[in-house]
Amino acid sequence: MVDKGPEGQGSRGHRRMPARTSDQIREWCDRSSVPGERRELSDTAALLVAAGYLTPGGRAIVVRRISTGRPMPTVPAGFGDLRRLQRAIFQLEHQLSSPVVPSVVGAVLRNRLNGLQRRRDDARKYIVTAKGVLASGTRAIRRERRENIYLEIEDRERLFAGLLCTPTPNVNSSGYVRRAGTAAIDRIAGVVGQVAAKSGNPQAGQWADQLFATGRDVPGGAPRAANFVDGYETLLFIAGHYYDRIVGNPAWRSDHFEVQRTQVNLHAELAEIAADVIALRAVRIDLDRAKRNGGFDRTFAAQIDQRETTLRPVWTELIDRVQALGEVAHVVESAADELQVLAEYNKAMTLDDRIDALIARSGDREISVDNAKRLTEQVRSGEEQLRIYRDVLQGNIARISPAVPRELPARYEPS
Repeated sequence: MVDKGPEGQGSRGHRRMPARTSDQIREWCDRSSVPGERRELSDTAALLVAAGYLTPGGRAIVVRRISTGRPMPTVPAGFGDLRRLQRAIFQLEHQLSSPVVPSVVGAVLRNRLNGLQRRRDDARKYIVTAKGVLASGTRAIRRERRENIYLEIEDRERLFAGLLCTPTPNVNSSGYVRRAGTAAIDRIAGVVGQVAAKSGNPQAGQWADQLFATGRDVPGGAPRAANFVDGYETLLFIAGHYYDRIVGNPAWRSDHFEVQRTQVNLHAELAEIAADVIALRAVRIDLDRAKRNGGFDRTFAAQIDQRETTLRPVWTELIDRVQALGEVAHVVESAADELQVLAEYNKAMTLDDRIDALIARSGDREISVDNAKRLTEQVRSGEEQLRIYRDVLQGNIARISPAVPRELPARYEPS
């Protein structure tokens, strides 16, 4: 739709990459991979995605606090680092659960695991306690509850659990896990190697090589794509990525799109998209579990397949909503080009001053007038393009929210 609008009329917006289609986003989700290197989500986007794990009331409070500029808890290293920390803990716990782990290696890993868990507990305090961010005194708590912006302790616990699952590119790869916020895994490999050498235990040395060999980073091997655990996490990241592109763009915050900003609450839209994706993922997990446990019964398996077919339109709708969010990001970025050009026209002097300057420099009044007219037409063209962008946004914003609110079941219950 955008390509047939402003860009199709010769706009300077053609310098931007075209907005992705729903089919392209679906393909990325099927591969659990987005091409190119991608920045991690901003803290605000990560919080809104994590709000999808909360109850509707808790989610509304998170959105309300962010919409009104209220502070929200953060962690010093960022939520992407929190996800890497959780992944490193999971990996070490998985390795320690193996019965073949030599005792000398297990002791080193358990010591490091305890250190990582302490770091996670410290991060939890930033979110759950949130001293200086969320109300703590009795009066302050009562005031925030009256204003309906107080996030209860239970919701903060859920929020922290959701932040442990922050969509983070390439966090599932061994090389990325090694970062774990620091060079923690590298130090473990070195210590295990030293212990194995001193103990003379060839089994320990061999086991250490097997554990850490796959984690070595490829020299100069920057990832060419952002890879994720599954398609659901991929869609959450894409939605957060588009959100960051919109709200981080000065054009979106300009007076030109004041009306459009009142038509949609992007914070609420991202949180609701996240809630629907997370709910759909939970139902899918229950369906898969039910099929594994009772799939031998043909009637029951057919019932499961029917339920899966019923859920497919929900997935398609979510992809379309995220694609509409991408369209908004693309239009806003194209409009930013127009605003930049208009700012260049107007920053040094008024239009009359520039016309006078053109007349004085040229020495030919007819040519000067032509130049002035051309400049005026360019300014008007830029303003016309902005009006077109506003019209395009009207349609894209309407596609972000579902036409009919849909509530997914929390669990699959066979009838």
